[in-house]
Amino acid sequence: MTPLIEITVDGKPVSGLFMSRLISVTVSDKEGTRSDTISLKLDDSNPFAEIPRRGAKISVAMGYVESGAQSLGDFVVDEVDLECLPYALSITGKAADMRETLKEHKNRHWDDKTVKDIVGEIAGDHGLSPAVADDVGAHSYKWFGQVDESDMSVLDRLATRHDGLFTVKQGRLIFAKKGAGKSASGKAVGDFVLTPDKIVQGTCKISISDRGSFGKVVGYYQDKDDAERKEVEVESDVSDSPAVYRLREAFSSEEEAKKAAKSKSNNLSRGGITTAVTAIGDNSIRAGGVYSYSGVRPGVDGIPWIIETAEHSFSKTDGYKTAIQGKVKSGESEKSAKSANKTNGTERAAKEKADAAAAGASGSKGSGAPADVGGNVISGDGPE
Repeated sequence: MTPLIEITVDGKPVSGLFMSRLISVTVSDKEGTRSDTISLKLDDSNPFAEIPRRGAKISVAMGYVESGAQSLGDFVVDEVDLECLPYALSITGKAADMRETLKEHKNRHWDDKTVKDIVGEIAGDHGLSPAVADDVGAHSYKWFGQVDESDMSVLDRLATRHDGLFTVKQGRLIFAKKGAGKSASGKAVGDFVLTPDKIVQGTCKISISDRGSFGKVVGYYQDKDDAERKEVEVESDVSDSPAVYRLREAFSSEEEAKKAAKSKSNNLSRGGITTAVTAIGDNSIRAGGVYSYSGVRPGVDGIPWIIETAEHSFSKTDGYKTAIQGKVKSGESEKSAKSANKTNGTERAAKEKADAAAAGASGSKGSGAPADVGGNVISGDGPE
């Protein structure tokens, strides 16, 4: 397939000299509030290119001639670097959708409102359309306050409590469960599977670390009936560490404290198991989505990963590629690993049986079991 890239600057498609001198372009799509970014590099040999102004709006779409290009976002130029002798022009920008007004501090409160109501009101204040997932938007608060706090901080606090994330893309304030994989329209992106034929050789890596792991998270709430501070405990799904993580914020009810502790436990669990891989360019891969490997390695196949960063890059030398950084999806990692391991164990048993039958038919002696093909698992009970 033939890579395709489309770029517009201040609404005008670029072509001719600009495209002929384009060396590379990279768009980083990041989970949550971390700003998406773009970087472009051009050959700036004489005749020199026009230096773009700071604040110029750049839109980028990538894909293939055969299937078409898909938008990767709108960006505002915030830095231009000139290299001389030899000449090159580098342009960087940040997502155009993140409103500066979200950083303004306010004082207000909400009574008997759901998360969806609160997020919807904040979105309206900034001229954004809300896209709130039902599984995080349904929780109702008797009272929720904003005291000398920015709207961005309020959204971040809600996301932390409900194991969610929020982001602003293409005029929409998206508030969703982590790993739900919501597009700019607020619709689910959908899970996908990476197989060896889609992976750039030498780029797939899984890291397992016990550093900073906690076996338990403790949250606090004020019991109004007993007029005292109480605590709730949530045990980790993946760690049996004796270390305890204690939330600083005190909550108004046991339910809120437990929900916040569970959210933190999930987040801590994800941090210990990470992956990085570069795939053949795919414009459907987006931050916040979920994927798994298949045919890569026993104990790794089938485990769901949440995409933290999807970096789409195009260059004339390497074509179109998508680099992914992800964390294991908590709650499902053990189940997936056990399932994958059972499958691997069944396959090994079948292979051993077939080898033994073949050895018996040929009259060979002491065929024995073949060497272990790798049944180590990231989590679960171990090889069966």
